[in-house]
Amino acid sequence: MTDAVLKTPTLICGGRCRTQPEVLERAGRLGAAVLDAGVGRGDKCVIMARNDIEFLEVSVGVAATGANPLPVNTRWTASEVAHVLTDANVRMIFAHTEFVPVVEAACELAASDARIVEIGMSAELLAAGRWDSRLVEPTGRHELLEEVIAAQPDPVGHIEGAIADSMGVIYTSGTTGKPKGVAREKMMPQQLLTIAGSNAQRAGLAPGVPMLVAGPLYHTSPNALAVLGLRMGADIVIMPKWDAREFLRLVQAHRIRQVKIVPTMISRILSVPAEERATYDLSSLTHVIHSAAPCPPALKRAAIDLFGDALWEFYGCSEAGTITWISASEWLTHPGSVGRPADGSAVLIADEHGNPLPAGELGRVYVRGADYWPRFEYLNLGTPPSPVPGMLWVGDLGYLDPDGYLYLTGRDSEVVIRGGVNIYPAEIENALIALQDVEDVAVFGVPDTGDLGEAVAAHIQPRPGIHLTESAVRKALSSQLASYKVPTHIRIVESLPRDDSGKVHKRQLQTDYTAGHSMTSGAEMA
Repeated sequence: MTDAVLKTPTLICGGRCRTQPEVLERAGRLGAAVLDAGVGRGDKCVIMARNDIEFLEVSVGVAATGANPLPVNTRWTASEVAHVLTDANVRMIFAHTEFVPVVEAACELAASDARIVEIGMSAELLAAGRWDSRLVEPTGRHELLEEVIAAQPDPVGHIEGAIADSMGVIYTSGTTGKPKGVAREKMMPQQLLTIAGSNAQRAGLAPGVPMLVAGPLYHTSPNALAVLGLRMGADIVIMPKWDAREFLRLVQAHRIRQVKIVPTMISRILSVPAEERATYDLSSLTHVIHSAAPCPPALKRAAIDLFGDALWEFYGCSEAGTITWISASEWLTHPGSVGRPADGSAVLIADEHGNPLPAGELGRVYVRGADYWPRFEYLNLGTPPSPVPGMLWVGDLGYLDPDGYLYLTGRDSEVVIRGGVNIYPAEIENALIALQDVEDVAVFGVPDTGDLGEAVAAHIQPRPGIHLTESAVRKALSSQLASYKVPTHIRIVESLPRDDSGKVHKRQLQTDYTAGHSMTSGAEMA
């Protein structure tokens, strides 16, 4: 047994450190308080908070009672939070001081009497995230998490079936519409163990393994891996806010082995000058996993050059879990693929009527979860209809190659129809991100001023210190794309409106064009 396994696991965030036993004990006392508040099996509790140790304590504490912890995006407005409060009949809300005004307004909009517990923000967290230092002072309008925990002398005891009950509902990200509650059938103990074991094995988690939480804990994948790592006794380092140089520093300082990132983060890491990146020792990494958004081939090749065989990718969805996996070596022989179905999951490419399409032909990507994945329906909406029995379409388009590897070409809702011709934004984004001066890009359809229906718009973020012009972009694209695919509108912007999980909010960009003007800059990843 190694020293890493023998030592007490820790959680570190923004300069603060707690041992795993301390975190679990605090979570248990919070669970006792949740039960005392009359909240338990099947009830819903919203979490609106920055990445912090307390986020995991609340998640585990709520789950210990059988209630559902529902993390929500910290960028959401009051109306978006109100939708979840109403849709899920939320009983309690845990919010960092920064977000108390948002949840208060959401409660008013939803006519909700949900109990609000305020999570104080430490000076260390605010400094690490470069947020307003005045947020260290609580609002004084609600009970504080520390007070709630301190009032409970003993942690909640074991409640049979509570963990299964706590996983009953999860919300989709809502980047293409209102978030939908995915209500899962209750899982049996063996199911839970199988899911945990499979995720741990594929993600490289084990007792004592140093893992880095780089993505937002409100997003499903980083949250699930962090909670699993906590329960397994991993050493967890949480990044309060994404920063490429801080990522490199933390990997070296803590000898990180496992981390989950998204393609946008990869691009930001590659924007750090190569000679500077080379000063960091990344050799400890064994599992660098990415998903959540398409990864352009040029970016993927650069990521493999940087991380080697440690790089893994999966494709999945909230409804059906992880569907495909692909290693770095597999990708090099099937460039552009997101992998093959794993653990009994399935992929079918078919038309809108459910008729199967041959290899290489583009169609809807119908999926079925792994053998152990629970069935589901949408909360308050029922089971989604599908022309393929037992399979689900969540809006993705793609094709399979003769070896059964899946390639994604975009989402149906994003296809641009110009003069009756379908144009796929992902193809143009891949060409743009391959340009060495481009760090980030979003391509989308906007109303055409003539009679062609839609025009293609591209918002491009250069790498730091680079001066990029529209004419230079057009010249570079002219040799790679058919003329009708070259964007009509090209804007060089300072940043794009991506959330912390890497998803770009194209509807936000499209709204500006619909309103008669184009956006010149977006919001940075928080």
